[in-house]
Amino acid sequence: MGFVTGLELLLSGSEETGLSTGSPELDRLLGGITRDRFYYFYGDPELLEDLFRHLLVNALKPTARNSEPRAVYILCGNYRVEKTLIETEPLTRLLVASGMAPESSLNRIHVLTASSADQQSLLAEELERLLEREPEFNLVLVRGIYKLQNDDARVRERRKVGEEIQRSIVKLRQICAGRKIPLVASGRAVNRRRGLPQPEGSSFLKHIANVIVYLRRREKTSEYNRAFVVKNPAQGSGSVEYRFEVREEMGRSTPPFRVSFQEMVSKLRREFKDALLKLDRRDAFEKLVEVWSSELGAMSYAESLTLLDLMLLVAAVDNRAHLSELLQHVQTLDERVGQIEEKQA
Repeated sequence: MGFVTGLELLLSGSEETGLSTGSPELDRLLGGITRDRFYYFYGDPELLEDLFRHLLVNALKPTARNSEPRAVYILCGNYRVEKTLIETEPLTRLLVASGMAPESSLNRIHVLTASSADQQSLLAEELERLLEREPEFNLVLVRGIYKLQNDDARVRERRKVGEEIQRSIVKLRQICAGRKIPLVASGRAVNRRRGLPQPEGSSFLKHIANVIVYLRRREKTSEYNRAFVVKNPAQGSGSVEYRFEVREEMGRSTPPFRVSFQEMVSKLRREFKDALLKLDRRDAFEKLVEVWSSELGAMSYAESLTLLDLMLLVAAVDNRAHLSELLQHVQTLDERVGQIEEKQA
């Protein structure tokens, strides 16, 4: 095998079209998220979550090379200090807005978790096994990649904890680089009196990460936020105001609404109806299926809501219709009773 220079390697990476962040401004600033690089974003937690959602959706979009790409989402955090969750509702809304089927898309996201530094050190082995079983991965996300350095419960073993965290990060980077999968991680900011805040583990991460970006929120009324490049050898430093855009892909493979509905009903039967204890409630579920089926036209017309939201709305409207009918019936009976009482008086 021949050798290449550092300049040749850098130029070859810059020519590749990267995974979109969901923001044209960020894409221009960073050149997109390219393969075999380690990106570290830190700053406002909500901005980081928003970025991760858009990255996930874009990573799951079919490509010419891969019709059903997958992604890995790794969550690191001690739940006793701070809860670490994936907000599925906004992610589902974004999938729908992007023209993708939520259920099949979510099934292609593999989630790994670690609540201590020693667990995080085992994640690399689990990731490697996962990538061997399912090779079609476009992205590996790690939320709070350095968080457990400070949040691990072993307060008297900080040196050991630090070594475990650093070894895990090095191994994750090696695995992703070897398979040419972009590794994108997030972290908290450490405030400074002057200049930009620094990321957790700044001295270590500045050495190992290829690109480091700080995200800062602007006023709540502003559509734009600001991104500052702390490190990026390929593009240089700089900053930009950015916002996210949702784009539907031309020629996307989106199942018809009726097919998505049937898949959802089938899933609810397996995961919800069969778990109901009372038989009358199971019968009530099937009656709801009849109501949903009769209003598929109305549900398919409402594009701003998720399928499950639409099903809940139709159920609520049907209940209201039955309630109005019963109230009218009771009112009629009251009037008849009143007439009978007047005759008997």
